[in-house]
Amino acid sequence: MIKVGVIGLGDIAEKAYLPVLSEVEGVETHLFTRNQAKLKKLGERYRYSNLHDSLESLIKSGVAAAFVHSSTESHEEIVRALLEADIHVFVDKPITYYYETAKALVELADSRGLLLMTGFNRRFAPSYQRLKEISQPNMAVIQKNRRALPGEVRQFVFDDFIHVVDSMRYLFPYAIEKLTVTGRKKDGLLHHVMLQFESAEGTAIGIMNRDSGTTEEKAEVMGPEEKGVVYNVADLVIRRGREETKPETSDWEPTLHKRGFVQMVADFLQAVQTGKQPSVTNQDSLLTHEICERVVSELE
Repeated sequence: MIKVGVIGLGDIAEKAYLPVLSEVEGVETHLFTRNQAKLKKLGERYRYSNLHDSLESLIKSGVAAAFVHSSTESHEEIVRALLEADIHVFVDKPITYYYETAKALVELADSRGLLLMTGFNRRFAPSYQRLKEISQPNMAVIQKNRRALPGEVRQFVFDDFIHVVDSMRYLFPYAIEKLTVTGRKKDGLLHHVMLQFESAEGTAIGIMNRDSGTTEEKAEVMGPEEKGVVYNVADLVIRRGREETKPETSDWEPTLHKRGFVQMVADFLQAVQTGKQPSVTNQDSLLTHEICERVVSELE
């Protein structure tokens, strides 16, 4: 039996992580939020009796690992406290809004032999893993657009565009020889951004338009023999010449499995229990944050 804490019980915890953890055998789940009504409601829903009204109480309970789903502004303080208590940490992206503070936390985790894994679920989605199998990819185009939602540059990039950046890194298997950033700002708000990686073998392009007419997400990977397209993380199409195939998926396959959450949680818990590295390592996560900081510096 492994004791695991869940900190912050907002939408992402309620819709994604608690449903997954409730199905994992051998896990004793401890919940912490300062919202007493939410704590009581979710404790009753999942029949969890280990409910905490302070971080100190949760740490003292002896949890081996913790999932941090609190506000990004609170991440630095909470993650540091957990690491200093020798607790492995899984944190929603981003680790923090600044590369330097994220780096300091990763260095702390590394110095204590602890995991600090960031929740990049697209890496675990079966559709994205199929894209990664495309042989000799020469171009990848990743888009994540939203309707009428321009935002402050740093939050835009670290809260949202970070998924595009990490997907580019995951699907583009080459060393980045040149990195280019462009964007459109108006009245202090960022409307859209485009990031490009270039190497001798190919190009990756990441786009986010938050002044788009619709909310959508699309990832395309092209190679000499085939092209793969994924719509909204879950729906995959493979094209070879004029032939188009849509790999069969079970109607019963849960959405959280299609979007990679089930596999991501399992990967983290296995790493905690075995001492092996997870698929997304501390330093791997940090590289994505470093590129995001570069994007912000180019746009501010």
